[in-house]
Amino acid sequence: MRYHLNVLRFAQRLALTVAASGLAAFGLTFVTTDTAVAEFEIQESGVEKGEVELEYRGAVHWGFPRRERESAEEGEGGGALDEEEEGEFLRQSHDIELQWSVTDRWMLSTALSADEPLDEDFDVSSVEFEPQYELVERDGNGFGLAFLGAYGFATRGGEADEIEFGPIVELASGRALLTTNTFFTSQVGEHRETDGLGFEYGWRAQYGVAKKWGIGVEMFGEIEDLSNAGSFNDQQHSIGPTLFFNPGGDDDDDDNGNGNGNVNDKVAGPAKAEFSMNVGVQFGLTDLTSDTALKFQGGLEF
Repeated sequence: MRYHLNVLRFAQRLALTVAASGLAAFGLTFVTTDTAVAEFEIQESGVEKGEVELEYRGAVHWGFPRRERESAEEGEGGGALDEEEEGEFLRQSHDIELQWSVTDRWMLSTALSADEPLDEDFDVSSVEFEPQYELVERDGNGFGLAFLGAYGFATRGGEADEIEFGPIVELASGRALLTTNTFFTSQVGEHRETDGLGFEYGWRAQYGVAKKWGIGVEMFGEIEDLSNAGSFNDQQHSIGPTLFFNPGGDDDDDDNGNGNGNVNDKVAGPAKAEFSMNVGVQFGLTDLTSDTALKFQGGLEF
């Protein structure tokens, strides 16, 4: 009987993995037009030696931000603007990231970002390398802290490289988990358009409603140049709900990601999963943010 259950569980995991791969492939072949939009990523603080994870992040956006709409109205993208107004215009962007935990503290990542701006072909827009160091390990309830640094190489002519650095913080209590990413950015090279540091943030508040399911709220924002930040409406900010699904792990395993082993106090998240995914919607809060975005993230750990 136990043998048959194990076979069934393996089949379920295989089917979910195939489904996730299919969704990722579909996203990569779905062609749209517009400028690149940063992906919706919440980086976690945990590092486990020897762990390798392949992650896909994709998003489809509706509605021009004000700056792009004004540019289109001036004749730089009028056709795309007409399509958007008729409900035919969609925007998308994609990230594929590979993470490798070299030690119990150090993790190295590399990511490819792809999109299709107005009047350009679909192509890779940047290649990024990220070292991450875990300063405080979170074991179940409590506090986790890591520091991330990144260098992004722009692959299109006329665009600047970018560096990024800052802390990753996790706070867990029972079924609840709060994760924050607060990063400073700076453009590098002859094509830089800003003089000072920029700022990007993302936070996620999630709650485990069942052993493998969680719900939450995520918010993301960006200030391109802190020395000329302007008003809130001159920045990019969005917020929205997210649904988490963590099918990895055995049904008789009481640890569901926060490490305390209590079936009634668990965080539904990808920390211990072989495969995990989340789907969410983001609503733009400012004129420089897309009106609505549908986001998908899937990860497969080895």
